[in-house]
Amino acid sequence: MTDAAFEAAAGKIRAGDRDGLREIYDAYGDTIYRLFLSKTHHREDAEDLTSDYFLRLWECAGEYRPGQGHRGWMMTIARNMATDHFRKHSRMTPVEDAEAAAPGAFTEHTSAEDTVIGEMTVTALLDRLNEDEQEIVRMHIAAELTFREIASILKRPLGTVAWKYRTAMEKLRRLAKEGEIV
Repeated sequence: MTDAAFEAAAGKIRAGDRDGLREIYDAYGDTIYRLFLSKTHHREDAEDLTSDYFLRLWECAGEYRPGQGHRGWMMTIARNMATDHFRKHSRMTPVEDAEAAAPGAFTEHTSAEDTVIGEMTVTALLDRLNEDEQEIVRMHIAAELTFREIASILKRPLGTVAWKYRTAMEKLRRLAKEGEIV
């Protein structure tokens, strides 16, 4: 969704038109869900947070200022909601549903067991990264944000974000190659 399309949809929301929210949900529902799932590792929590997210988006659409980059604005809201969730619940549980973790991952060539093992491996590898590295990797991969958008959200220099991502990916490759999964 372009900034112009988002601004038009946000305008509809401000006017009380639910079609605006539907347009944003259709464009970003999966991305927001994947972001919450990558942070909570719990399907039900991710679903609840995604629902709450779009309710919050309905309420705060008037706060969006055109020209500030809608994706970064949306991800800041999601990041704050995930932080609030952890403060309230302070628990992390494993993903219970591998298909929820990777929608569409089940193919005729992949068994459910292989998918679950693959998701467990990814989760175990990500857990070996420090918190900053995990957040940047998840924002770049799960939320499909650019390094510039991530830098803006985290209020860090672009070079630092790119360096931390590269360092994290090198660490993940090394751990996966060595089979170091705890």
